[in-house]
Amino acid sequence: MNLLYPQSKIQNPKSKIEHGFTLLEVVVAMAIVGLGVVTLLEIFSLGLRLETGSAARTDAVAYSRQVMDSFLIRKALDARGEAGSIGKNHRWQLEVQPLRDETQLAPTGWDVSEIRLLMRYREGERDKQLEMRTLRVLKKKSQ
Repeated sequence: MNLLYPQSKIQNPKSKIEHGFTLLEVVVAMAIVGLGVVTLLEIFSLGLRLETGSAARTDAVAYSRQVMDSFLIRKALDARGEAGSIGKNHRWQLEVQPLRDETQLAPTGWDVSEIRLLMRYREGERDKQLEMRTLRVLKKKSQ
């Protein structure tokens, strides 16, 4: 028995086993990591597309409110309506239609009009539209 080298520490060079990963294990691990990265990129791109669409719609609503408010502060309404554009690619059309009361229940001396705003805008490659409606009550001018 060798006292310098105990029997358990001596290795036979023919039975030497190397520790590490095989090429197949490395390929499988890289495939799993690749799938995870592709999935994350898809999630991020979907989030960016949703954010772009939401921003375009938010701009359209803000511009619609601006056009509608500027029209409603006028004292007299133009029965023909109006059209125009605002921002880079937002086009609007405004229509005014008087409402008639068939039941004669509405008080006399008041004009009720329906105001309809149609905003057309571009979202990505698509043309979209947003519609807003409101009523306006004006006292008739005494004659």
